[in-house]
Amino acid sequence: MKLKNISLLSVLLLSINFTATAGPIILSGTDADDHGSASGGANLSGWLFMQRVLENLSTAASLTNGHLNVVNLGSSSSALNAATSAFNLSSLVGNGWSFTNIDTDAAIADYFAGNGAVNINNTGIMMMDSGQHVSGGSSASERALFSTNATIIDNFLGLGGGLFSQANGYAWVNTLLPTLSIVSGGGNGANLTAAGTAAFPGLSNADLTGGPRHNRFANVGGLSVFATDNSGVAVIIGTSGGSILNPGITVPEPSTLAIFALGIMGLASRRFKKLF
Repeated sequence: MKLKNISLLSVLLLSINFTATAGPIILSGTDADDHGSASGGANLSGWLFMQRVLENLSTAASLTNGHLNVVNLGSSSSALNAATSAFNLSSLVGNGWSFTNIDTDAAIADYFAGNGAVNINNTGIMMMDSGQHVSGGSSASERALFSTNATIIDNFLGLGGGLFSQANGYAWVNTLLPTLSIVSGGGNGANLTAAGTAAFPGLSNADLTGGPRHNRFANVGGLSVFATDNSGVAVIIGTSGGSILNPGITVPEPSTLAIFALGIMGLASRRFKKLF
């Protein structure tokens, strides 16, 4: 009877589905890094928008990979100043987060390959600038590396990492979602949708209006629309938990209870052999 009870307990524990929600994503058609500043210890306009996004991503329940590091890819000069200010004046600093900028083709290739002290395997939030729309933005060759490693980026998101990107053309997203239409040009206004307000509390329409929109989106598939222009065309899309290919999914997470169950099964097996 004891052996039977142990076996049933083992099966029960192994049948429990332990999951963690995949990470939060925000893809913006803005170049807020080119239309902001800081004064008196506070970010203004576009840089404030960037700060708010980082703060919201860092506290999202779906950010589950446990790494407290924002990694900014491909920035220098003005683009790097914007990203650094967005981070340094945010609540992330007081919550134990760090910031790393990775620039040059070779360094970015190593990052995606998992090489170096800071790489994709220990990143909490990945950050991309607006490319050619800001001085010091990621180069064409660096953005090509985003496309080459698009599947790696998507896997990172699926395992609970977060992402914030601005209007860099989004060729890497098209690599994953060929049906996504990237509309060039701005449109007027920026208005949070109900999904945007729910997914990223603390952002306001005023935070989104720093500078023009260089990319808008159509045929977004399973991704949510977080903000539109005045004509209703999406200017910010993403998901509060998921990946580009699988928005809103959950992913398996190792469980100590499941491991414990395996141990019980091993003991039960030994007991069974002794009985026979």
